[in-house]
Amino acid sequence: MAQAASVNGGRSEIISRIHQALEAIHSSLSSNNARRDAQLFLENIKTIDEAPFHGFTLASNKSQSPVVRHYALSLLEHAIKQNWVEYTDQQSSMLREWTLELCRSLAKDDPLYIRSKTAQLWVEVAKRCWGSEWMDMDEMLLRIWQLPDSAVHKELVLFVLETLSDEVFNGDDAVVAMREGVLSRGCVEIFTPAHILKEAFPNRSAGPEVRFGAEGWLGRVADFLGQCLNGDVQNDVQVRSCAVKSLTLLYSLMPWAIPKAVAVANCVPVMCRALATPDVSIQKASLEALHALYSRPNFNEQEFKDLVAPMYNATSVDLLKRLLAWSAVDVEDVDEDKYQFGKKFSEASA
Repeated sequence: MAQAASVNGGRSEIISRIHQALEAIHSSLSSNNARRDAQLFLENIKTIDEAPFHGFTLASNKSQSPVVRHYALSLLEHAIKQNWVEYTDQQSSMLREWTLELCRSLAKDDPLYIRSKTAQLWVEVAKRCWGSEWMDMDEMLLRIWQLPDSAVHKELVLFVLETLSDEVFNGDDAVVAMREGVLSRGCVEIFTPAHILKEAFPNRSAGPEVRFGAEGWLGRVADFLGQCLNGDVQNDVQVRSCAVKSLTLLYSLMPWAIPKAVAVANCVPVMCRALATPDVSIQKASLEALHALYSRPNFNEQEFKDLVAPMYNATSVDLLKRLLAWSAVDVEDVDEDKYQFGKKFSEASA
């Protein structure tokens, strides 16, 4: 590794040296100098013009180890974050297509950190070109969402939507700040049912057409959560994970989604159903989402009837009473799950 910092060589040679460098970093037999040289080489690779190509080549090859694929994804991430403005339309389009291909090819046996980093690439691309050069993102998300029997792709879409919502409405990313108008408008557009959007903003000026279909993601996610709750959430890890991730997305949406859209999508009833499940992780996620909704100020009379009043019907009150009794903890033997649930329950009820 004496020449590890150099990135000279053909494609096959560079790929080989990437493997050697990663092996040096992760081997317990490597010296500190060898690790340092290897790390410098891997960082320098990110700066060469061919870095995105090497990244896609390695990341898309399922025979590569997860360590290699994760590093390969970091090459693409660096290209998107650091060099996007310098790329031609053709180059940025190619990066976008590579990202979509990697997302489509994810599988259940891919490690979670590979799936998460791949989904983050989608978000990074969207922040930079959705609503301008990239107009069919919503359609791409829906097509991936509709892939049959693939919880992995459902979770990918939920991750992308949640992260976009968080970064657009709560984040401090400089790229998002520069495109905040386009991105926030796009989020409102794709999450809200078309007829509710038209009713809420009758004089809304025409903008780029970014939505695909009239339903909107708020309704799709609420329906999907209901399907998860009809499954075996206690014993099926995948069903439980999808339910929690759906609720986490709803938690992100509740502070800013149009109240009537929340009502039309039946979010409150399905979140209450989640609250009634015997699984603590789902209960806590549901409580967080409900708390986010009821922390909003200034519901008007109709919104209060649609969103708050249902919590005062006999069924809801009985559920809340049972949850309050269940969450009581023994001071001599504190159950951490019950304690945290009870704490959040008190905040949500205040």
